[in-house]
Amino acid sequence: MNHPNNLDLLRLLAAAGVMALHIADLSAHPALTFLHLADTKLALSTFFIISGHLVFMSCERSPSLADYAERRLRRILPAYVVVVMACALLGVLFSTLPPSDYFGAAWLRYLGANLSFLNFLQPSLPGVFAANPYPGAPVNGALWTIKVELMFYVAVPFLVAACRRHGHRRVLGLGYLFGCVWWGGFMALAWQTGKGGYAELAKQMPGQLMFFLPGAWAWYERDRLRSQGHRVGVVGLLLLALAYQWDQTRPTPGVFLYPLALTLCVFWVAHILRPLANVARHGDLSYGIYIVHFPVIQALIQLGAFSWSAQGGLLLSVGITFALACLSWHGVEAPFLKRGAVPPRHVVASR
Repeated sequence: MNHPNNLDLLRLLAAAGVMALHIADLSAHPALTFLHLADTKLALSTFFIISGHLVFMSCERSPSLADYAERRLRRILPAYVVVVMACALLGVLFSTLPPSDYFGAAWLRYLGANLSFLNFLQPSLPGVFAANPYPGAPVNGALWTIKVELMFYVAVPFLVAACRRHGHRRVLGLGYLFGCVWWGGFMALAWQTGKGGYAELAKQMPGQLMFFLPGAWAWYERDRLRSQGHRVGVVGLLLLALAYQWDQTRPTPGVFLYPLALTLCVFWVAHILRPLANVARHGDLSYGIYIVHFPVIQALIQLGAFSWSAQGGLLLSVGITFALACLSWHGVEAPFLKRGAVPPRHVVASR
């Protein structure tokens, strides 16, 4: 970005919020229930809004479609593959099965499903974390959003082309309405039928356009929004408070107001408030934290860290996750990004 901002801080806080809630849920320790104060919806929604903001910028400023695709794959794929492979190989240490049974057909299915981003086809490894409080929980339950992110990456060049032809407000507005209809329709079916599969469909890629596209709109409108100063934050906070007056789990007006209100709040914190902390001086750790924390927590639960001490398990989870995120950034993510670095070009936003 051309201006100092708090985007890295927001992403780091969002990753930490997701990790906090997973520590509370997976450990099921009464002393850690305070971590439920972390709002997973808020954290994930913030991630998707920032992603829409930055990925549209990346596509608009890339000199070619090939350069855009390479940049996106370099950002997300190397660390993802390393984490999936590490879980598959190290999982034998936590499995109730002997190695001869562990490395079998189910192990291969795990690799195939997760390396192709179809995590739901085989979320668990044979006998791994079977004695944990949630034995049916996946090995890495945070990875489901990565396929949503990739699908968005594929859609962005088409959306950018449409924005250039028809104007970003019309295209992004229609896309947002489509996301609302997708999410609202499947959630209504979930409530009417009691079938959780409809709720899972609701939160997939078309539904998440509710958050991606307002983030993209904020990028196109960045100069106008920045000129409004703190009024953006005031309006965003008031609308967010209004959205919370409705049930956020059902297709209510508040659900569809929420992404717009949160986008204004995110833009205000990111671009209008003064820079609060240079959290990226040691690397961009948010993605690494997001993709490694879940199996770290599960492993510590099996090793008895939380039985020994709830606070000790919490500190170990945070410390090990941050250490692995640093290794991921400096050993995998940053080297791959540097190889594909190309100077961006300036693009005037469509009207």
